[in-house]
Amino acid sequence: MKHWLCLIPLLLACCERSPELSYKVVREMPHDPECYTQGLEFSGGKLFESGGQYGSSSLREVNPVSGEILRRRPVSARIFAEGLTVLGGELFQLSWKENTVTVIDPQTFRFLRSHRYDGEGWGLCNNGSELIMSNGSNELTFRSPKDFSVIRVLEVSDDGKPLALLNELEWVDGAIFANIYLADRIARISPTSGKVTGWLDLSALRTRLPLPNKAEALNGIARIPESDNLLVTGKYWPKQFEIELED
Repeated sequence: MKHWLCLIPLLLACCERSPELSYKVVREMPHDPECYTQGLEFSGGKLFESGGQYGSSSLREVNPVSGEILRRRPVSARIFAEGLTVLGGELFQLSWKENTVTVIDPQTFRFLRSHRYDGEGWGLCNNGSELIMSNGSNELTFRSPKDFSVIRVLEVSDDGKPLALLNELEWVDGAIFANIYLADRIARISPTSGKVTGWLDLSALRTRLPLPNKAEALNGIARIPESDNLLVTGKYWPKQFEIELED
């Protein structure tokens, strides 16, 4: 009996539900309603965005306040662009089913090289030394920025169950924030255990979008430089929002 009593705290701990994270909207800004947002990231004081869809995929530098497209690098019509991140002075942009990551100079948008990978590409972020990639499943793959080789695979779970459809990613204060495809929620994930440590419900942001619109899934998370705030938006969303996470 004592043996089982000792296990009760452990059993309760593993079954605890992840807490809901609270936030407030700091400001609303325009966003290109024709951009099928796949990746969003600040780097070097610039905001980069990856837009998807065959025939209209692109890499952009965007004015975060006005939403103006400052630079645009078209992607081949045969490629469906996905997530992006900047690490070591290089920008990495995934493709959906084309098994290729393109490496670009973020200052000039000049092509540097490309690497192949197996499976689909969805979201991408980095922890300062490794790339972290999602593929639509419950797996996050840590990869080398040198050759995109696999370092390790992390399985993500919530309440003891696999959490699939992990999409756009952002590294925030030692945790991975992940959009969940077709849900207006963001999961905060431990990069060591793979467990969800919090949920951010952003469904209320849809009520702030002007009508009519063709807004699809919430997608796009960028940590705002010199701030703890996040910039969030979605596929074909006419607005983007700066939000502040509250304790």
